[in-house]
Amino acid sequence: MKDTELNSILAELPQIELDAADLASEAGTILSKYFGKPGTGTNDLGVEYKDANNTDPVTRADTEVQQFLVSEISRRYPSHGIVGEEDKLKEGFVSETVWILDPLDGTRNFLHGLPAFASSIGVLHKGVIVAGAIFLPWPGETEGIVLHSSLNGGARINGKRLAIPQIKSLDPAGISTLPGSFSATFKFEGGFGRRSGEPRMAGSIAYELALVALGITQYAVINGAHLWDAAAGISILTESGGKVLKHVKVPLGSRIIGSVDAWEEIGRLVEISETGQSTYEEFRKLSPSLLAAPASIISEMSENIVSKNMGIRGMTGSLFKK
Repeated sequence: MKDTELNSILAELPQIELDAADLASEAGTILSKYFGKPGTGTNDLGVEYKDANNTDPVTRADTEVQQFLVSEISRRYPSHGIVGEEDKLKEGFVSETVWILDPLDGTRNFLHGLPAFASSIGVLHKGVIVAGAIFLPWPGETEGIVLHSSLNGGARINGKRLAIPQIKSLDPAGISTLPGSFSATFKFEGGFGRRSGEPRMAGSIAYELALVALGITQYAVINGAHLWDAAAGISILTESGGKVLKHVKVPLGSRIIGSVDAWEEIGRLVEISETGQSTYEEFRKLSPSLLAAPASIISEMSENIVSKNMGIRGMTGSLFKK
């Protein structure tokens, strides 16, 4: 990817960031009117399920927020594309600049009165994340907080500069985010697990990425994210002094040896055509596993979190084990 590919959007980014932050705040206002206290029975959320097993709920809050965001973005940026989690399936190409929306990330938490959810707005240009905003409910903040950022413009919390603490090493007594599937897919090298911190799961990927940017959790490993879950958080973390890497498998040039795993810079997250456009299908794919941490420790983290069966040591052992 060449820097010149982003030149056409750079001048617009400060305003795009401000609009994304404004829209995230408005989304939070809509969510707040639906978010009730546990056990009161006052929430009229019109819950439906997107899957046959009733594990993926969507509520009236999800759909109202998405309808509001789509309407406002279309009015302010009529030439831009929009992809939302609650969209009906679409085909064809999206514009080269795309707003990607998760109106309510953490719906099950929201349903059960747990204030660990988010509204996430990311902006991509030619497949590269260039801006983001996340609304979070927050203790002591009646209107919640909004984290927002733009490419090379830094990150902010409610308009004030946000800088992730650059810790020198992990605190074993600190907390981190690991997915429930971590032990099935990854492992810590050597004794690294003993100083990796106490794991937590928030149940909202956007919320979990925001916690790293705020310095509350030391790092996060994310499995199974869609782009709408992670785009805004990636922007905010990167612009606040963090790093987000994606997990890839690197071929070793031999069918016998296969490949080893590696963490690498994200770059472009969706494939684009020669015209700079992507298909709706590309935007709906699951992203690779992600590793998010302050820049000061990202190398240490990436060296010590490896695929369960793909690390060079583990692979060599399996090849020559008697």
